[in-house]
Amino acid sequence: MWLNHIITFLSKRDINELSDRALVDKFGITQVDMIIILGNSIPYIAEVGAKAYKSNLAKDIMIVGGIGHSTKYLIENVLQDDKYKDIDVHDKSESDILKQILTLRENIEPDKIIIESKSTNCGSNACEALKILKEKRKIPKSIILFQDPTMQLRSHSSFLKRWNEEKTLIISYSPFLPKVKKSESGYEYINDKISGLWSKSRFIDLIMGEIPRLRDDKNGYGPKGKGFISHVDIPEEVLSSYQRLLSYYMIIPQKACNYFQT
Repeated sequence: MWLNHIITFLSKRDINELSDRALVDKFGITQVDMIIILGNSIPYIAEVGAKAYKSNLAKDIMIVGGIGHSTKYLIENVLQDDKYKDIDVHDKSESDILKQILTLRENIEPDKIIIESKSTNCGSNACEALKILKEKRKIPKSIILFQDPTMQLRSHSSFLKRWNEEKTLIISYSPFLPKVKKSESGYEYINDKISGLWSKSRFIDLIMGEIPRLRDDKNGYGPKGKGFISHVDIPEEVLSSYQRLLSYYMIIPQKACNYFQT
């Protein structure tokens, strides 16, 4: 399925599982200095990061994210799920909301969590997080990043760009792989038990918008374009899948979901 080629590429995982064994096998360490959970719309992602922290995979934990394009969707997802009924979302940043999930649902002590609440996108996530940690004189030598799978690769590239001088080992772990399968309505998520997944139209917009951003050309976010991220090599299979989907999606967007079952 063409869409799954793109999804797998975007959902960057530098280790196969969240375990000390996986860290040792790939990087020769049993623990990173810090887990950084980036603001997004899916509460489950914060829970995955929290569980990794509680499993002693990191010494410290940080949440990064102000008010951005995902904030309204995060608020909707929290309000629609009864298990988050004790969480206050009024006038709160993404990091403030996700911190409550970590403290109230995952029982992590509030003073253990470092917060950054000004950033509004992937690039400022990296910049503002670094600024906070420099102020605290707490620059980690290694981190695990957790982000919305559709933005995991771009977030990783943003951190590589902005944290270049720090020489920090940046490890990405997409909290889940949002692959799809054929259904009567066109397609459905394989991970359909995860609460707060994107609407189909928003998912398509997110997926289809990433490849132009990642392309290292004058219109992309790479060094040859806007310079927001480090260079990204996009496999030919991914580019081919994108072009096949784009040609149909642009012509008949309302029927695109049916086409993605190819």
